[in-house]
Amino acid sequence: MTRPRADVTMVVEKLVARWAAKDTAGLSRLFSTGVRWWTAPVPGAPWPAEVRNPREVESFFLAFRAVLELTGITTRGLVVDGPDAVLTGRLHARVQATGAALSYDFAVAVTVHGGLVSEFRMYADTLAIARALTQDVPPVSP
Repeated sequence: MTRPRADVTMVVEKLVARWAAKDTAGLSRLFSTGVRWWTAPVPGAPWPAEVRNPREVESFFLAFRAVLELTGITTRGLVVDGPDAVLTGRLHARVQATGAALSYDFAVAVTVHGGLVSEFRMYADTLAIARALTQDVPPVSP
């Protein structure tokens, strides 16, 4: 029998792996129906502000991918306490419209019950994201 701490760690590792692999369908299957979700609003972002179920989780990450091409996730730390976990790291992306590179620190707090994420809170540099989505920046050369 696995320990609850190991279960929570495994779910967080799957979440990061599926996000990095751009597997939005697989990512959404990690979330429970009735998930409690919070992300800070980002002016100009196309993703939904309210997310309540796996289908809406998938919509969130599809909308994210429509404007930001994820180029990498660097994890820095993971703290697990019972069913709760906090992951810190840095996200690397390229703005689809301009080709501009974007990197920002993040923290994700999750609660896992029954092997599924029941609560999800993402803290990110919303000002950097909003600026990247609205500025007319010339494309970055390959």
